[in-house]
Amino acid sequence: MSRLTDFKTVVGHRIRVARADARMSQEDLAKAAGVSIASIQRYESGESCPLLQAAAMAEALGVTVNDLCGIPMSAA
Repeated sequence: MSRLTDFKTVVGHRIRVARADARMSQEDLAKAAGVSIASIQRYESGESCPLLQAAAMAEALGVTVNDLCGIPMSAA
């Protein structure tokens, strides 16, 4: 598996978990992020990576883009 595939899989899993935690359906998230349900399904499966919609999805889910990408916040 390539690093890009690994990254897409991790981001997809984090989106799915954040969506479940937010008690949102794929349809709810799609509407909030301004994308299709099929896009959400591709993101969650790791088939595609939502770089352009990441901020909108993070806001809709109440998390940060860093949370979705698994990037820890640095200590200030």
